[in-house]
Amino acid sequence: MCREEDLRDGAVRTARLGLDADGLPVLALLLRDESGDIVAYRNLCRHLPVPLDGGTGELLSEDGAHLICGTHGATYRLHDGYCVDGPCEGMTLQPLYVREDRGDLYVSDAPDSR
Repeated sequence: MCREEDLRDGAVRTARLGLDADGLPVLALLLRDESGDIVAYRNLCRHLPVPLDGGTGELLSEDGAHLICGTHGATYRLHDGYCVDGPCEGMTLQPLYVREDRGDLYVSDAPDSR
């Protein structure tokens, strides 16, 4: 998806990974959490099967502390994708796997994908 040094705090990288078993696009979110760790989630709200940003590219709260669903305002923690407020409160975003290879970051929906 990008070089590790290019993934700065407050930025979210997105990419399409293909289709899931239901034929829906698997859209990935790649970002650094509050402690600088790299995390990835599927860009799919847990309340409705829509991308969090609804195609706008706006994914973070104003303070950059949470991922936000633009459709209904659900608020997700960065470090674990847990919904702390909104209709899907208590649910978590689907985590994706991140692999680093010589400074390049790769995201997949299965461990050790190459």
